Amino acid sequence: MLDFEKYLIDVDPDNVCGEDLQYDQAFIALEQAIKGKPEQQIGDTIQEAEPPNWREVRKDAEELLTRTRDLRVLISLLRALIALDGISGLSSGMALISELVEQRWDTIHPLLDPDDDNDPTERVNILMSLCDQESILRPLQLAPLVESKAIGKFNLRDIKIANGKITTSDNDNTPSLSTIEAAFQETDPDNIKRKFDDIVATLEKVNKLEHFVTERVGINEAPNFDELRNFLKDCKDTLATWVNGAGSFDYDDIAGESDHEEQTTEKSIIKKTASGEINSNQDVLNALKKICDYYRKNEPSSPIPILLERCARLVGKSFLEVLKDIAPDGVDQANVIMGIRENYE
Repeated sequence: MLDFEKYLIDVDPDNVCGEDLQYDQAFIALEQAIKGKPEQQIGDTIQEAEPPNWREVRKDAEELLTRTRDLRVLISLLRALIALDGISGLSSGMALISELVEQRWDTIHPLLDPDDDNDPTERVNILMSLCDQESILRPLQLAPLVESKAIGKFNLRDIKIANGKITTSDNDNTPSLSTIEAAFQETDPDNIKRKFDDIVATLEKVNKLEHFVTERVGINEAPNFDELRNFLKDCKDTLATWVNGAGSFDYDDIAGESDHEEQTTEKSIIKKTASGEINSNQDVLNALKKICDYYRKNEPSSPIPILLERCARLVGKSFLEVLKDIAPDGVDQANVIMGIRENYE
């Protein structure tokens, strides 16, 4: 487990996020370590590529975090945690990233450049690597959702192959649904519940992070974590069947999002998007962003995106908070009408 609380305190009272160590030898070594070793040919001998030593990557990243608070280091640490601990590693890593971004937005590295109008592009691009297929999503697809000592480990991809959501040519190694269900039945329910709770907590952190960054940079510049969110929702739906005591998969309730290696079926696309329901503040922000994207692409002179950005800032706020934003002179009068004696702050 990651003891991330120690990374939420100041590096130094006079420099809460420490120095930018981008050109420090330890930072450079971390970037090299996370690449692993590529395939090499020496004479007639071919040395196979080697994956990163994830324990060393984690160790190096945590050592750097004693001197700096840097999104690039945090993403490297997250990748190591996923490789070593799967879903629980994702949960602890996302908790750290979400809290640090929210608490240290003004000072976390890489710093915003006031000479460049505090352009957030570099930070947003780093955060968008949370949806990178090779470095994040594929390792997560292969992370076990159930681990049975007697039967084996099975991940979301295994379950989708077994229930026909995705296809593969490797039929010999495809587990059957009955085998996977047996693994769930043989696993301690508390272990399944812990994994389910990790997924729910991570989903909340992803939404919280996206909402916070959207408020800071504006809806047009904000990251979109839909791919990571969809993976987490798939996992949540899959495990919910067992957490709720059904004892077998309700296939129709398991989301049909495709593994990014395979073609998503038309049926699963219709199933996911036909309703277009909005059930949360994050859904509202996502809808507003899509509208802004449309106007920016098709009607670039329209003022509507500017107005919608203003609307996005109000999502989740109370009546008085909205009033303070759009008509601050009316707050005192509203307080009088509502019988609030103290000034709204």
